[in-house]
Amino acid sequence: MLTMPDTESAVARAEELEHELRSLIPAHRGNVQLHRHHVREGMIGRNVGEIARFADRVVATAPYGLEARPLQVAVLEASLFAGGLPVIVVPDGGAEIAPCPGRLMLAWDGSREAMVAARAALPMLRRARLVDVVIVDPEVQVGARSDPGGDIALFLARNGVAVEVSVLARSRFRNSEVLRRHAMDTGAEAVVMGAYGHSRLREQLFGGTTREMLTNARLPLILAR
Repeated sequence: MLTMPDTESAVARAEELEHELRSLIPAHRGNVQLHRHHVREGMIGRNVGEIARFADRVVATAPYGLEARPLQVAVLEASLFAGGLPVIVVPDGGAEIAPCPGRLMLAWDGSREAMVAARAALPMLRRARLVDVVIVDPEVQVGARSDPGGDIALFLARNGVAVEVSVLARSRFRNSEVLRRHAMDTGAEAVVMGAYGHSRLREQLFGGTTREMLTNARLPLILAR
């Protein structure tokens, strides 16, 4: 059954959130702007994408959990695909990334999406004491470098990032499990990774590293594509 949206409740909730957020903005940050937008559910893909293009980052809640969260999924995908900018996904229960993180993890598979994520996160990667480039079961190709991850490590070091490379065997069924376990074991404060290397439809039907990492998020994920 289709019903008309409760516009008054939505506007009231937006005003409440605006009031909460204003108290978090430092007084000296005069360059921070806060705008309210009321978006109908069927227009999320278009409207959120247009709004996101003029932001620096999108901060979003984890799109998957014990209950269905179709609106959060729509916002995340609109930000990545239509907005074209990085998204910081906050796990259930909240999380905090220090201004100068002790350790960040970059999930690397050599894809265009992973490179876009690395470039988008460069300001944060530079401030970290250490960035761990993690590669799971790298493919060995003829003519490729003998040191997996050497190219991205050199790129990051050239840009002022303290970096090390970890090459992991896929000892578990899924890459996402290997990545998640390594992040927790090493004390990473956040994971940087490319999003949706496969099509969204394929990930919905068969799963994929992006969807699995989002479903079981324990740490903030910094996604880009």
